[in-house]
Amino acid sequence: MTLAGLHHVTLAVPDVPAAESYYASLFDLDVHFREGSRDGDFGTLPGGWDWGDAADAGVDPSLSVVGRDSLHLELTAAEEPQEPGHVRRIALDVGMAERIDIRERAADLDATVTQNAESTHVEDAYGFEWEFTEADLPLEPSVDELDVE
Repeated sequence: MTLAGLHHVTLAVPDVPAAESYYASLFDLDVHFREGSRDGDFGTLPGGWDWGDAADAGVDPSLSVVGRDSLHLELTAAEEPQEPGHVRRIALDVGMAERIDIRERAADLDATVTQNAESTHVEDAYGFEWEFTEADLPLEPSVDELDVE
């Protein structure tokens, strides 16, 4: 199996805007995009919007993707209180043949396997979620822009 490298790490955090500010400052990262929800609708914030603009429009922060060079972090709102240092997902950059091999081995190990067009997700016996993806970096939004008008 050929692993091209780490694709991104997803961290479950209690406060997405604060975590975005912290990690962007710590690692000198750029914000690639932000996602949130308003009145039951979920989507990507309009380009140029920061979390202050989102708050003014009544948008609840859900996710921020920050990164540069080979470090990309997906900061997602914790659905429930997490222990400190909780890693939600580890994504590895692999090709299609490797995704097929991983899917078969994971099934043999009774791991939970789900997939979509770009990635295969495996929840292992220890509760870690692994994503095996061919998606290009930097990450791009996977949902439509949120209607904030």
